Amino acid sequence: MARARGPYGGFATYYDFIYESIVDYDADVRYLETIFRRFLRTPPRSILDLACGTGTHALRLARQGHEVVGVDLSREQLAIARRKSRKDRAPIRFVRGDMRSFDLGRTFDAAICMFGAFGYLLQTRDVLRCLRSVRRHLEPDGLFAFEFWQSSAAKPPPHQSWFHKAGPDFELVRLAEARYDRRTRLLPVEFRFFVFKGRRVLDHFNETHTIRTYLVPEVRRLLRRAGFDLEGAFAVESGLRKGFAPPKKDTFRIFAVCRPTPR
Repeated sequence: MARARGPYGGFATYYDFIYESIVDYDADVRYLETIFRRFLRTPPRSILDLACGTGTHALRLARQGHEVVGVDLSREQLAIARRKSRKDRAPIRFVRGDMRSFDLGRTFDAAICMFGAFGYLLQTRDVLRCLRSVRRHLEPDGLFAFEFWQSSAAKPPPHQSWFHKAGPDFELVRLAEARYDRRTRLLPVEFRFFVFKGRRVLDHFNETHTIRTYLVPEVRRLLRRAGFDLEGAFAVESGLRKGFAPPKKDTFRIFAVCRPTPR
C-alpha cells in the first residue's frame, strides 16, 4: 500500500527531477528581469523569494547579481535548496518560515512567489496575513510579483493527468486527479507517485495538495485590503510561457504584479 504523506513530504525528493522538464527557469528569470525593468525605477538589489521550494529561481536570480533570501515551510525542500546553493557557491540565505507570518528584520526591493505557491493559502485571513507580511518586508517603492490560478479556467472534476520521465537512476510516474469544487473554488489534487528501476519499485506514495483559485477582481480587492495596488495581471500561456497579454476567462495561470499603496 502506498504511504500517504503531507505536501512535499515525499514530493520534495523528486521535485527538481519533474519540474526541470516542465518549467523553463531561465525564461522565468528573464521574465522577472523584464518585470523589474518595467515596474521599478532601478533594478532590485535585494529579492525575497517567498515559498522558494528547492531554490531554483533563487539560484538563478543570485547568478544575475541579486541578493536573494528564500523562505519556505518545507524542511525537505529547504534542505535541497541549501545543498544546491552550497554546490553553486551562491550566498543565498534560506529560512524556514510560514509565509502567513514571518519576520526577517529587514526590507527588500522586490518579492516574488512563483508557480502555484500562493494558492496554498486557503483562508482569506491567511491570504491577508501573508500579503501584510510581504508588505512589511518591502521598500515603499518595491513590488510583489506572484502567480495564481483562475477559477473560471478550472477543469470540471474529476480531471486526470499523468507525468512520466526516465532518468539514469530511476523512472518516475506521477498520476494526478484534480477535483475542483465550484462552491469553495478550492482545487484539491491527489498525486500518486511510483518510482521504479526495471521491475523493482523504489518508492511509492500519495500526496494531496489543495490550491485556492481566484478571479482577478477578487485578487484586486484582497490586495487593496492588505495595502497593495494591482499594477498588472498577465496571462501565463500554454507551456508556462509568461508575457504581458491580458488574461481571458479560460486562462488558468495568471501572473500578477502589485505595489505597496502609498501611505
